[in-house]
Parts: sequence; structure tokens; C-alpha cells
Amino acid sequence: MESKVTNNCFTFYRRFALQLPIHIMSPLPVRKAYVDINDSQQLHYRHVVPADSSSGVILFLHKSASSSSSWEKLMLHYATQGFACYAPDMPGFGASFDPTPDQIVEIKRTGTKWFASIFMTALERLGITKQRFHIIGHHSGASLATQIAADHPDLVQSICQIGATTIGSEERQRMREIYLVAFNQPTPDGTHLQKTWDYLGKMGIGGDLELRQREALDHIRAWKGRMLIYGAVWNQDAERLFLQVKCPILVICARDDVLWEHMENVKRLRADARTGVVSGANFSPDLDVEGVIREWDGFQAA
Repeated sequence: MESKVTNNCFTFYRRFALQLPIHIMSPLPVRKAYVDINDSQQLHYRHVVPADSSSGVILFLHKSASSSSSWEKLMLHYATQGFACYAPDMPGFGASFDPTPDQIVEIKRTGTKWFASIFMTALERLGITKQRFHIIGHHSGASLATQIAADHPDLVQSICQIGATTIGSEERQRMREIYLVAFNQPTPDGTHLQKTWDYLGKMGIGGDLELRQREALDHIRAWKGRMLIYGAVWNQDAERLFLQVKCPILVICARDDVLWEHMENVKRLRADARTGVVSGANFSPDLDVEGVIREWDGFQAA
């Protein structure tokens, strides 16, 4: 009886806590810092590391054209569960460095491998590669999670893709034609600002003006970076890499996410991959925190 009461109390607390403002949920602050990639370039990242991080490490990889700010709610939650949480800004996004012309040539040649190598350099210098870690990636970040897991099977404990990024070559070509467009390149009359605001509305951001403002600023800043990572993602042999991943895989997606139509491809390729449904359109880490937690916790407990 005591165990049942305890479990019921924990369930009530968890549901109640998820409704509270994020600063009440966790006493831990989200800290920001930089790590040197080379002599002239720094990668910006957010981190929440509890005193006891015995549960492990989670690396959060954001979508295009957001930034690490999109992970703060989930980072604060999992820090209270004993995880050390790290979320870098991709090069060209947030407060991270912009790739040089020579690096852009390299990105066009090697694609997602270049971004993955930058993250691995950062993790190595932060001492994170001394242990295995989980990755939770959203959209472009999910594609990078696959790349890192395929390249470093000894280090990646599990991956969670928010958005079904395992797409065949024909579909990737179609996505390239739709999304590989610099729709919000800066213009003298400022119309790119309105285009960015309207684009976010079409992507399902909802009525939260604070969230829309944050995402608008991130998207405006990363208009060049968005083109680089999208080009890399649509050139990635996603199906081959997905089949190479050796760690446990979770793929979750909202029905109104632009990548929902590719969920069947996940199931076709990997019957062993766990799948789940969340809400929040293309902004699930912000708009359905509880859903993401539910699916990831169930995945880890399986």
C-alpha cells in the first residue's frame, strides 16, 4: 500500500510540476558558455549540470533555424532527474561562429559529417567523450544525431529523433526544392522580417508571442546557416546511416509536423526502432514538453 501511495504522489507531483513556470520546476539555472573549436572560432552552448549527474549525459541538438534556447524546458526537467544536459548552437546559429568561406566549401563536400565533427570537437574539449551519452535531436539536429551515432557507436548510448528525418533520395530532392530557399534573406525595406514572422505562423508555432519572437530572432540571425545545414541534410544518405546506427532508437513526431509523412519509412527500415506521437507541430520541444518526456522516459524504461 505504501508503494502505491508513493507512486501516486510522484505521478501527481510530476503532472503538477509540468504545469508550473519553468523557473519553479527546477532550482538549477541554465548557464551559457563558449568552447574553443580552433584559435579563432567558438561554439556557444547552454548547459545544466546538477551536483549529482549519475543518470548520465544528454546532448540536445536543435532544429533549423532555432537555437539551443529551444531546449531549456527539457534541459531543466532532465537536470532534476540527474542528467548533465548540454545544448550547443550549430555553427551559423544562435551565438556560435559563422563558417568561413573555406569551411562552407568543406560543408558542401562532406555535409552533415562536418557539423558532427564540430560537435565532437566541442564535446571532447568539454570532457564529455570520456563517457557514453544520449542524444535528443530535433529536425536538422535529428539528422546530426544519426550521423554522430553512426560515426561513434562506442560513445552514443541512444538517440531520439524529434521529426522523422530518415528520408529516401527522391523525397530528399523534393524537400530540397521546397525548403532550400533563402526566403528571409535581408532586404533594404525590411520585408524579410515580416516573411520570417509569417513563416513561423505557417509552421505551427501557435499563439505564444514570446515564443514566436524568440524564434523569429533566431531565424533572422541564421538565414545563411539554415541554407548550409539544409543543404547538408538533404544530401545525407539518411537511410544508409539510419541502418548503421547500433544504439537504441526513438523517433517521435507530431501529426502536424512537416516530417510526419516520413514516419512510415522509419518503421519500414527499422522494426526495432521505437516510435511515438507527440504534438506541437514543428515546435514540440517547446509546445509539448510533457509529450516528449513521456515518450523518452518510456523509451529509456523499456
